[in-house]
Amino acid sequence: MKPLNQLTSTEKARTLHRLFPKEIPTLLNYLQQSCKDLSDNREQHRKNWGQEYFTFDAWLNLALQTDLLIEKHRDQLAKSCHVFADQLCFSYTVAFVNRGIIQYASRVCTDEKFKLAVELLYK
Repeated sequence: MKPLNQLTSTEKARTLHRLFPKEIPTLLNYLQQSCKDLSDNREQHRKNWGQEYFTFDAWLNLALQTDLLIEKHRDQLAKSCHVFADQLCFSYTVAFVNRGIIQYASRVCTDEKFKLAVELLYK
């Protein structure tokens, strides 16, 4: 196994899925809820958007792309660590997904080991 600081986003996502496959369906739901909130409340989010790396419109586009990927591949994303990592971490959607994973771990997840894994892999 590579040192943690040399893992790609795809490898991190694959590892997280392998370690916590039962957590993935709930994570996918959280990601989709985040996409929906961003889209449904876009004017409020746009108004409050800070000095982020992405413009709000670019971030919204990443959210919409992520939502489409989850809709299209939901069953396979939940079942396969390879599909999960390859589909969600292949393009710039990885920025939205990685942030969503971190937020899910801190706001929703109750599995302390999952939280520690996210801390280790993503922070």
